[in-house]
Amino acid sequence: MASRSYSEQTIKQLFGSAAGRCAFPSCRRKLIHPATELSSTTIIGDIAHILAFSDDGPRADSSISGKERNTFENLLLLCAACHRLVDGQPDDYPDGMLRAMKRDHLEWVDRNLENEMSDIKFPELEVVCSRIISSELADSTSFKALPPREKISLNDLGPSSSKKITMGLMQAPLVADYLQSMATHVDADFPPRLIAGFRIEYDRHRGTGLKGDGLFVLMEHFAAGGSFDFERQAAGLAVLAHLFQVCDIFEATP
Repeated sequence: MASRSYSEQTIKQLFGSAAGRCAFPSCRRKLIHPATELSSTTIIGDIAHILAFSDDGPRADSSISGKERNTFENLLLLCAACHRLVDGQPDDYPDGMLRAMKRDHLEWVDRNLENEMSDIKFPELEVVCSRIISSELADSTSFKALPPREKISLNDLGPSSSKKITMGLMQAPLVADYLQSMATHVDADFPPRLIAGFRIEYDRHRGTGLKGDGLFVLMEHFAAGGSFDFERQAAGLAVLAHLFQVCDIFEATP
């Protein structure tokens, strides 16, 4: 039996896709309290298994491997109270219901992001970009236009990532104007250094073999600076979607 442990990528994907909130529909409380002057960041959420980790646990299924039990697809982010409820009453919360709960929660996150997308302005873009920009420069050939649909297919991105990219591209003109303004008035190298910051993070994850929707979620979380506030996440997604469209942060050639 595998140990009850999760990769860094799985944890980031789980918290990022759930916006750091409990997936139970009547709860959805924030599960990460930021650090203060006196205390470090505190996580009050639990990583719950849809199909039990152990063969005698709630909703157990001995046919799946230990490794499969710790994958993103079999995990749900819950607060401690909701976790105790669904595991304490597994007949009332079968695996199908928990999968639907997770799916509904991700759709709820998407709706909140879309609502925030129209309110993004330069200050929000400045906050997310300032956390990404690198001291390095991307090479001068970085801007390679490729139709988004073609690039989505090339990178094995599914409907959820495709929807996020379409959502983010709603603000592509604003992001382009912001980058041009920064390059003209503040730092001529701002756009290539921003691209370099994304590339470093992308290469770090891609080098482990990760790709597809899992990789996109991690890049989305990175673009938001690790924040789970919808305003910051929307701004980060707008920047990520714009750069996905105009340059080769993601794979651009077969």
